[in-house]
Amino acid sequence: MIVESQTQKLSFNEFVQRIGVMKPNAAKKDDTRALQKLDKLLDDPNYALEEKIDGCHYKMFGYRFYSADNVEKTDNFPHLRDFFKKLAMYNLILDGEIHYPGKTSQYATHVTGPLPSGALQFQEQHGYIHYTIFDILRTPKANWTIRNTYQERRKLLRYFYDTFIKGTEMEQFIHLVPMTIEGKRQFLNQILEAGLEGGVLKKLDSHYHMGKRPMWQWMKIKQEDDADLIIMGFEPAAVEYEGKNLENWPYWKEINGVMRPVTKFHYYGWIGSVVLGAYVNGVLTRICTASGISEEVRRDMTENPQKYLNKVARVSFMEKTADGYPRHPVFKNLHETKQSRECVWEF
Repeated sequence: MIVESQTQKLSFNEFVQRIGVMKPNAAKKDDTRALQKLDKLLDDPNYALEEKIDGCHYKMFGYRFYSADNVEKTDNFPHLRDFFKKLAMYNLILDGEIHYPGKTSQYATHVTGPLPSGALQFQEQHGYIHYTIFDILRTPKANWTIRNTYQERRKLLRYFYDTFIKGTEMEQFIHLVPMTIEGKRQFLNQILEAGLEGGVLKKLDSHYHMGKRPMWQWMKIKQEDDADLIIMGFEPAAVEYEGKNLENWPYWKEINGVMRPVTKFHYYGWIGSVVLGAYVNGVLTRICTASGISEEVRRDMTENPQKYLNKVARVSFMEKTADGYPRHPVFKNLHETKQSRECVWEF
């Protein structure tokens, strides 16, 4: 734990580097016993279930916003910055998610990724981005809470939110993450039926372990599995269109002197899929290819491949095959807060 005497010896940037975020762990898809235990936790009164927000993980120090890997983006969110700055609670440290409700984290990167000018331009066109808070690490009075239990921290967070945010004009942009202790199965079903990412089970007596993912303290629970993999390259699109309604198909090209129906992606010269890999026993290894890429991102990958190569992509899949490969992998978005060296795959 970082104590006040230690923080007084550090510069602000050094201090920020010391504050790691706690992240939820996950049961492996092929670990039947762990999956059964995870399911039982939905009925365990010693756990709460929070909605898992699909956005970008950000810490807030007083009024300054830092990503999970400690990149400052305060000026990308001036409405949030100015509100918290007016509160003048410079000792306050919150943990939460920058996001657009109903959108994926990829959409949020239009604001978190560029310089402030680009972020402001996007928000002028699409609305201000939101911040959902799910933990409090230090109170406005400089009291550390990471050794308090989750239940105690949630009570402090609820008091802070109700006192300083609820009822203000910023309530529409700053939220307290939805949570329940009773009726967790019903709550999870509501989340999944709404097409949201899933939930996080949190043990009521769990402490905040900075920079850790302690097993069975915080656990992701989702309808499908996902993984972070490294973009190693791209594969071309399939050429010939083999679908129905050829008479109405708009995409045709000359192939070997004959006009043939071709896929839309081939017609426009776009990439077909991304080649994804991870470190296996310390060696970067090809794991799979993934489709499911939006046309906007597919076009950008084609025109600006260097923008994506060696970046980390979040991929969803149904399960692992008997050989240990992801079944039906689908590209979801870039994971901007994840480093490529963290992408490890086990067969």
